[in-house]
Amino acid sequence: MTKSVVTAMVLSCFLVQTGCGGGKLSDSKTRGDEPQAKAGTEPPVSGLGSSGPLDDHSLPLKLTGLNSVEELERGMIGGREPKALEAFEVGFRKTFTADATKRDYAGAIVDLEEAVRIEPGYAEAHRALGYARFNQGFNVQGAMEAYQRAIELKPDYGEAHYALAFLYAMNDRDKGADHFWRAMELAIPDERGLAEKYYGDR
Repeated sequence: MTKSVVTAMVLSCFLVQTGCGGGKLSDSKTRGDEPQAKAGTEPPVSGLGSSGPLDDHSLPLKLTGLNSVEELERGMIGGREPKALEAFEVGFRKTFTADATKRDYAGAIVDLEEAVRIEPGYAEAHRALGYARFNQGFNVQGAMEAYQRAIELKPDYGEAHYALAFLYAMNDRDKGADHFWRAMELAIPDERGLAEKYYGDR
């Protein structure tokens, strides 16, 4: 097996337990104190999620932290083309919605690639694209390229540094540590426990 195949297999095992920076949740995780939806009914879209309250969109996001409304709103600032903003928001929500049954990584890739086609310098769209690529068939190389591009465009993009720390944890901890500690300096919450699992104390 090649190193990239082994890395993808190890990462897939890790994801089943932890999710990828707020991504796929294992079937055993629920959304906090919310009532569970009955088969064939719409799951609740507001109230408390596993990491706090959600917005009331049909593809709900948690309000703060990684992959949240907060991050989405930061990505909507800056005088971008309206079509790029629209594609970014739709793709971001398809990627990060707290309702795991509604995640659509393939659709998100189409939307986010459209956003970066219109606005090649759209760091937030590159970051979300990296996450969608990773979760669509564990495309580690495509994810890394998108995350690196996000950081080239926006060196203080903490969520992108944290995502790279996660990916590098399996095969290059020195590089991963650089990104992890930069994310910590930028006040990104260690929601996936990377310090405890991989990077320890500085």
